[in-house]
Amino acid sequence: MSPRLRALVTASAISAAATAGYLTARHSLRAELATVRHAACHDPLTGIHNRAGLTAAADTLITSAHTTGRPVAVVLVDLVGFKKVNDTHGHDAGDHILTTVAHRLTGIAGPAGIAARLGGDEFAVITTGPATPPDPDIWLTGWLTHIHTRLTTSVTYHAHPLAVGATLGAVLAHPGHPAATWLHRADLAMYAARANRRTTAVYTATTDTPAMAAADRPRDLARPTSPLAAAPTTWRAA
Repeated sequence: MSPRLRALVTASAISAAATAGYLTARHSLRAELATVRHAACHDPLTGIHNRAGLTAAADTLITSAHTTGRPVAVVLVDLVGFKKVNDTHGHDAGDHILTTVAHRLTGIAGPAGIAARLGGDEFAVITTGPATPPDPDIWLTGWLTHIHTRLTTSVTYHAHPLAVGATLGAVLAHPGHPAATWLHRADLAMYAARANRRTTAVYTATTDTPAMAAADRPRDLARPTSPLAAAPTTWRAA
């Protein structure tokens, strides 16, 4: 092999190695970025969306649903008695309940919905109803009953059933307001449910009323003491 040919072969080999190294580094960088983006939008314990992920996806979901005439429910879920489970059975049992609730909410949300853990023992789910229901309010009331029943089914941990309680607040969302508005109104409904010793509440007011200000309703005020025994009912803000 002549020196010129040898130099060309060497140069080609170096170029190929550099290209391969560049492509490998680019693929690795893409994978790292995807991991970072996923971590930024998902809860590390349960694997479902966190608040940021829910907020980022909610507006598109709400708009898309309404173009097909489907109602959209934004539901906040606060577990009742969760601290007692942690204190009695340990944090592993508490984590098992959180992951189980997340799995149940994912099933409730369906492929078109979103389930999220907002922090601690508080969750949210955005789901869509049937196209052009005869009465969206009636659909939402029945849907909340289904969600509550599904969530409060006892969780088995090391062959022992653990009771799960929950307070739900919900609102029918529509395009025109950001997701934060609907989460806020669902949160107000949840506080109203606690204050009225109910397990579920639906917010239907067009504006927030002073009586429902979140600052007036500490998270532990009048929490339902027997959510598993009480039949889900609704309370509507005027």
